[in-house]
Amino acid sequence: MTVIDRSLAENVGVTYTGRRRSLVSATGHKLEGEVAIVRELVVEDEVLDYEKVMVVELSGEVRKVLRDVGVDDSVIVGLTTVELAGLMPDTATGRLKKVETFLF
Repeated sequence: MTVIDRSLAENVGVTYTGRRRSLVSATGHKLEGEVAIVRELVVEDEVLDYEKVMVVELSGEVRKVLRDVGVDDSVIVGLTTVELAGLMPDTATGRLKKVETFLF
């Protein structure tokens, strides 16, 4: 699930579902927030309509970690979002690559 900072959620406008979630990031940070729907989410030029996101108050520590690795400090794109966009991480290049979606 993609995580967005509350200030970004307020700027783009989201619809809250009334559900709360918590998760632990790959860096070990615990995040708690509200599930919401964003009208449109664009990942590497792929447009996802009505995508679920988790709205949180990202701490200064988490924001710093994101900035230190050279990414936006208000969004953490989740793997399920990446898959829905028909993309997958390429560990050789550190980038996302387009793949044909399949079901098994």
